[in-house]
Amino acid sequence: MKLGDTLFLSIKNLWRRKLRTILTVLGVMIGCCAIVVMLSLGIAMERNFMTQVNQMGDIMQINIYNYNWGGKTPEGKDVPPLDDDMLAYFETIKGVQAVTPIINMNVKMMAGKYVGYVNIIGIKAEMFRLLDIPVIDGRPLEEGDTDHMVVGKYVAQNFYNPKASRFRWEPAPEDFNLMKEKLTISWDMNYGEKPVPGGSQSKVKAKPVKVEAVGIVGRSGYSEYDYSVIMPFETVLKYQKEMEKWNKQNGGSNGGGIRGGIIYKSAIAVAAGIGGSNDSDKGYERVIIKAAHINDVVNIIDAIEEIGYMCDSPIQMLESMKQQTAGLRQILLGIGIMSFIIAAIGIANTMYMSIYERTREIGIIKVIGARLKDIRRLFMLEAGWIGVFGGILGVGLSYLLSFLLNKFNVNLGGAEIWTPEGIVKLKSSYIPIWLTAAAFVFAPIASLMAGLLPSRRAMKLSVMKALRQD
Repeated sequence: MKLGDTLFLSIKNLWRRKLRTILTVLGVMIGCCAIVVMLSLGIAMERNFMTQVNQMGDIMQINIYNYNWGGKTPEGKDVPPLDDDMLAYFETIKGVQAVTPIINMNVKMMAGKYVGYVNIIGIKAEMFRLLDIPVIDGRPLEEGDTDHMVVGKYVAQNFYNPKASRFRWEPAPEDFNLMKEKLTISWDMNYGEKPVPGGSQSKVKAKPVKVEAVGIVGRSGYSEYDYSVIMPFETVLKYQKEMEKWNKQNGGSNGGGIRGGIIYKSAIAVAAGIGGSNDSDKGYERVIIKAAHINDVVNIIDAIEEIGYMCDSPIQMLESMKQQTAGLRQILLGIGIMSFIIAAIGIANTMYMSIYERTREIGIIKVIGARLKDIRRLFMLEAGWIGVFGGILGVGLSYLLSFLLNKFNVNLGGAEIWTPEGIVKLKSSYIPIWLTAAAFVFAPIASLMAGLLPSRRAMKLSVMKALRQD
């Protein structure tokens, strides 16, 4: 029997029993749709988690904190100082792309008639490109920059005109742009103000430093960079040396070293003859590591926490979210698989009923010369056609249900979040191309497997018994 004849005959046989065929196809459609939709819900949840985590910061960024400035963990484990030697060790960990210490410094900034109090974050310029900090105006920090800065998009909101009125401060206008202003900073928070009778005043005035804003950065409104100023690490370190010296001249304790968020490598200050020695072996409070690949992040965190440092990364939240939803995803997938198993049983039942009804027909086909493989191919094609039609309809129904779930925002992960580009609506259901292709392939294959045993049954029918069948 030719292949073309077998194809024609298989379709003809299915059409002769339209109602049974339609019901079986509907079963495959529902089973296929159930699997696709259930998987799409789980995929959408993971995509939404990834989107939300990315808005919190670079998912491949790891923050390392100097636990209690060295010493011991609550479990009594010795923790080495987070110093340059440890930074060099971090660079040897598999998967680490770059390492930078972080310095924070609070200053007073003057921009024309406006004044603001800002936090400066010092990072290495070459690291800036790797931290995935979006530049929304101007340019990023570059190697060779000194007294240059990029400004968080919300920093300008903290500026005001202190001389506008005796009774209130006038905030800067909405179009106030620090990139267009001549800027100076001072670590003397009273700089430029008239002495207050009885108030605390500096004995030695701190000289202001001219700086230049070259760019504005912003992420989601939840990033520390949105509310801070970023400058080269070496520049901020130099400022802190000068601040230490000025603080000491004004009688500051411990060489004028200021805590509460002002972090520095005190060993450098000691070498320069600035500040006390109590913290000379403490190291940095915070270090940032950039992983080369997302798959390296967890292993890097494990290696660092093993030493005794505290780490955090957006990926930890992502992993936690995945664990929390793993059970739900398995339940959804299980429902889909059970639906398709029921559909497969329906296909097998249809094939067995068809064999029983066509026993005499099968015997005649064998008598006129049909080979066993022709018989098998005929019934396998019939099962395959059911899978093809059911798969096509199932995928179509899946897209329709996915559209409706997203349109009405069924809360299985769907919501809205704010991004620099505006409000983004998260999807409740997402069907990637690979899932569509997998469904088109899976449905016919599963149907063929369901038709395998019935086709073998048809092959084994005795010709004599078949011909005696009424």
